[in-house]
Amino acid sequence: MQKFAYADADRVLFTSDHHFGHAAVINLCNRPFSSFDNMDQEMIQRWNDAVRPSDTVWHLGDFAHKCRPDRVNWIFSRLNGTKHLVVGNHDKRPAMGLGWKSIHDLVELDVAGQRIVLCHYAMRTWPGAGPRAKAIHLYGHSHGKMPGNRHSLDVGVDNVGYTPLRLEHVKAEMSKLPDVTWEWGNERVEGYEKTEAKAR
Repeated sequence: MQKFAYADADRVLFTSDHHFGHAAVINLCNRPFSSFDNMDQEMIQRWNDAVRPSDTVWHLGDFAHKCRPDRVNWIFSRLNGTKHLVVGNHDKRPAMGLGWKSIHDLVELDVAGQRIVLCHYAMRTWPGAGPRAKAIHLYGHSHGKMPGNRHSLDVGVDNVGYTPLRLEHVKAEMSKLPDVTWEWGNERVEGYEKTEAKAR
């Protein structure tokens, strides 16, 4: 698994599951847009309101779906920042051929000392998970239907308001969620411990 390090957390943002150009996602995910063109224009604007040209954006997959190649290229060219892709299930051509700085299935970051594991899909556990290492996990794919916790978060646009998030905002969102940790077969949820039955 490739690793990247950034000293300045203010320069790194996370997002997922825009589905640019996908008209059906408006009804599927109850998005507040009148058409796919309205959706695309609004999400481009919200991206650029949050992202400076010098920032880095990690997109956790499903950038576009059922979108014409010329439109995908046009949208990508309008988005601020140096863009990396963590591949989602809908990232086929032409999205894979865009000018991503790098492309991964799974990647680990160190952002100002915070260890972060990125994948399109939510994981039950991940490298560095648990109370000692304190790595967090960011994912997409679930369009807000797969709840996170204080150690993991769905950063897809349907879950966090159609805008990329900086680490401080990721942590603020996670702080609102249940605390779930585990250690040697025990699971703790909001202060109560559930010990899994030992194999007989």
